[in-house]
Amino acid sequence: MPKKKGTERVKVVTLGCPKNTVDSEAMMGILQQDGYQLTESADAADTVVVNTCAFIDKAKEESIDAIIEAGHWKEDDPSRRLIVAGCLAQRYAQELSEEMPEADAFVGTSEFMNIGGVIQQTREAQQTREADRSVIRVSHPAYQYTQPFPRLQLTPWHYAYLKIGEGCDHRCTFCAIPSFRGDYSSRPLETLAEEARRLADGGVKELVLISQDTTWYGRDLYGECRLPQLLRTLAQINGIEWIRMLYLYPSLVDDALIETVASEEKVCPYFDIPLQHIDGDLLKRMGRAASEASIKRLMERIRRRMPHAALRTSFIVGFPGETEEAFGKLLDFMIESEFEHCGVFEYSPEEGTPSAGWPQQVEEHVKQERLLELTAAQCEVAKRLRSKRIGQTMRVLTDRRRPGTPLLEARGAGQAPEIDDVVLVRNSGAKSGQFIDAHIIDAFEFDLLAEETTS
Repeated sequence: MPKKKGTERVKVVTLGCPKNTVDSEAMMGILQQDGYQLTESADAADTVVVNTCAFIDKAKEESIDAIIEAGHWKEDDPSRRLIVAGCLAQRYAQELSEEMPEADAFVGTSEFMNIGGVIQQTREAQQTREADRSVIRVSHPAYQYTQPFPRLQLTPWHYAYLKIGEGCDHRCTFCAIPSFRGDYSSRPLETLAEEARRLADGGVKELVLISQDTTWYGRDLYGECRLPQLLRTLAQINGIEWIRMLYLYPSLVDDALIETVASEEKVCPYFDIPLQHIDGDLLKRMGRAASEASIKRLMERIRRRMPHAALRTSFIVGFPGETEEAFGKLLDFMIESEFEHCGVFEYSPEEGTPSAGWPQQVEEHVKQERLLELTAAQCEVAKRLRSKRIGQTMRVLTDRRRPGTPLLEARGAGQAPEIDDVVLVRNSGAKSGQFIDAHIIDAFEFDLLAEETTS
């Protein structure tokens, strides 16, 4: 006998970036609102929803592996249901439905708000013996968060991601995101402020603003960038003490935004600006609006206005046509610029993107060598910068106890959750979600060691 909705248990598996995390939080909130029980145990679940990523090959492989694992879980009990949601479903639903019959449904990026209805549909398909045909709910990508939505937070209670927009209007030649996330669509400022107040009422102290291009915020709704105004609005909310931004497009980081970050006390002096490369020819081939000269001017403007600002970036190695000379220029630039944080990725030829079919593809072993060389150089830069912190006192936000140790993991204003290094505080009785002062006493390859100071 099929279970009643109120007793049916659902597990949501989340893969990919923080933007996917918010989508999963929305699905979980909707499911709970619809009367489903949520569980962290696959063995206890009647339905598993895998929220997938399809950004690059490695992300797609991870998503496929998670689906296969969930398929094995389903073998033990044919009444269980497996739903594939997110970017991979949006992009490849028809192909996956043929290759992965163990999946009961595929839900695209514009349909996940109907997750409860999809589960009901798969239940009915089982009862009518139509379960051999997957349910496919994929439509043109459109933004879902124009109105307030229920949300169950997956991050620790004291920080949360605030998704301010979806999709992207840029057409980088290596990126497939616009094909399955659509053009950029901003959330109304009032809706964002309302959600931020709800999060603050729930104890959230740090907001992390995210979208495919956070600097594009407001142009589709208001005809101009409203990111500085949004930052100032959020800074007025009681309970919110830190606001940081991820995913800033370099050519759109203007003086108004820099000045807002510098003048608003709650806005962290933290700039996450994926540059991708520094060689001018490669930037053009990538479809990037920035040039070598404009990038260097931007770095200078930020450093001049905020000498202690933390800069995070990411680079792609092995893009088609990347010569040894172009790579050498990138390596020199990264070392000279002294980024506090830097991610390095091998170029991945994504299906449907212009660069995937171009000549001058760089051999895999060359990509790997360049990735290792750039990563090693950045490790030395970061270690040198961390060493300069010894003897300083930082205001940090505590996250958690490091498993198996007495050390407390914390972050300064220049350290974003989940992606950056941390401050390890010893001899502290503080709990998660507290601001404390930490005196830096040592620097390791990846983290800082500190002791809590008392006034």
